[in-house]
Amino acid sequence: MLKKGEVKMIHKMIKEGLSKSAIARKLGLSRDTVSKYAKLPEGHIPVIKREATSTTVDAYLPHIARMLEEAHKLELHIPSSSIYKEIQKLGYSGSLR
Repeated sequence: MLKKGEVKMIHKMIKEGLSKSAIARKLGLSRDTVSKYAKLPEGHIPVIKREATSTTVDAYLPHIARMLEEAHKLELHIPSSSIYKEIQKLGYSGSLR
């Protein structure tokens, strides 16, 4: 799926008179992809239609959000390694990444 800026670029190049093949070469896309997005109305925002997958960190997200809100109120920066250590204390067994 192309980003909004890439779709705008396709429409701009079409207005400039470039062929779909030339646009595809310039942007490193297939001609079919250029054709597909050229048919969309200008200003179209692509929507991702996939279900969210669950992760091992999901159970700890409310705690992480509270930590970040408190840090924001105090105008502090919390390193990810500190967040990782805190959720490990709560039972998180995943990796830092």
